[in-house]
Amino acid sequence: MKRGITYILIIILVPGALSSCKKVIDLTPESAITAAGSLTNADAAQAAIIGCYDGLQLLPRTLLQWGEGRSDVYGPSDLSVVEQLQLINGNVNSNNSLCAWGDVYTTINRVNNVLKYVPAIPAFATKESIMGEAYFLRALLYFYLVRTFENVPLITDPYYSTSQDYFPKQATPAAVYAQVLSDLLAAETRVPDTYPALIDTKGRATKGAVRAVLADYYMWKKMYQNALDITDKIVAGSPANYTLVAGANYGTIFLTKNTTESIFELQFSNGTNENGNTIVGFFLPVGQTSPTAYPGGNWLVCPSQKLKDAFEAGDLRKNATYLNTGSPSAPWRDVNKDYAAKYLGTIVGSQRFNDCNYILYRLADIILLRAEAYNELTQTGDAVTELNKIRTRAGLSASTAATQDDIRMAIENERLKELAFEGKRYFDLQRSGRYAAVTGNTNPDWARWPIASSELLINTSLVQNHGY
Repeated sequence: MKRGITYILIIILVPGALSSCKKVIDLTPESAITAAGSLTNADAAQAAIIGCYDGLQLLPRTLLQWGEGRSDVYGPSDLSVVEQLQLINGNVNSNNSLCAWGDVYTTINRVNNVLKYVPAIPAFATKESIMGEAYFLRALLYFYLVRTFENVPLITDPYYSTSQDYFPKQATPAAVYAQVLSDLLAAETRVPDTYPALIDTKGRATKGAVRAVLADYYMWKKMYQNALDITDKIVAGSPANYTLVAGANYGTIFLTKNTTESIFELQFSNGTNENGNTIVGFFLPVGQTSPTAYPGGNWLVCPSQKLKDAFEAGDLRKNATYLNTGSPSAPWRDVNKDYAAKYLGTIVGSQRFNDCNYILYRLADIILLRAEAYNELTQTGDAVTELNKIRTRAGLSASTAATQDDIRMAIENERLKELAFEGKRYFDLQRSGRYAAVTGNTNPDWARWPIASSELLINTSLVQNHGY
């Protein structure tokens, strides 16, 4: 909460914070824009929404590890320390820095400023779209918060007065989920299907992006027909024309930005991002040698043995999911080590840039959600058809699963392989109720993360989650 509260009456945007969004929206904000005094025209509104996306760009590592830490995707590396070991074994405590949500609430506060002050601006061409983008971003962030922590404050007004409550209590999960749905529905009618520039179509809120989160929401709530209805508009009815990348080019999804499969991804550029996408350093070994012999990152986790064993012979996704450093000569480190290969960044000269985009939603994810929804509605034939779209793309034979239970397990296993290192696994297992059975972590309190001890010190109204 600390980072969020610091935006009271001060600024929404600053030049340094905006540098990483120049590729998304080609506007440069003024040096300091106070909410009530400066959000009075179209240019200020555009600058404000840039600041919201910029806040989101601080979060890929947080969102990734909330979505797949504590599951069965990661294994220990030689460099794993306490925080990473907690992600691997599931026993996360409240001192783990990943439990801190300050940057998320800071971004929500920026969004709340847009939603409070932009409606009063006289009509301009992109006003409704900007409002829709803000609704989408707030829904996305609260959806992550409530699934991760369950009990979180629900703040829908910006901090603009010293008379406001600086110590908000946690809302009920039902209230947060209701806000997520309300915001998504408000966004869907306002945002476009596409923008003139591809980088905006993939990097800003579109109807496809909103519907992808809605599909995720409906699956979480076990509203399977709703999930099918909304994903119909993605797979068959979108002017964005989402299509699966060919299996032989699977790895380009993570190396080439904004492919045809991408629905929504955070944009990074080696020329404009001061810190870039920190996921690169998280996964890459220090002396990474494949595909190029340049130093990589910190190698804080590696692929789990379960994940590596899950790939069938001939699976085209395997080498795009994890690689091995090989046996380089001195002074290279980390000889013969496996590492995640989806976020390699790019090499320019002798420098590696942490500039790979972070994909939050892509078409394969949606297709597998459709398979799951069909199966839960006992439409097993349709479920297998959707499942086989992904298996065929991966160069594999059709699934032999026939019963509802077998198909359920086949989809679960396919999502593990298809979406590893994309922040989905923990949420998948919690949604299906199979977290304990799959991971062996039987403590029921691990269905939610602890509230960070630092947040409890800042906001004395917060109550720690049970069991922590």
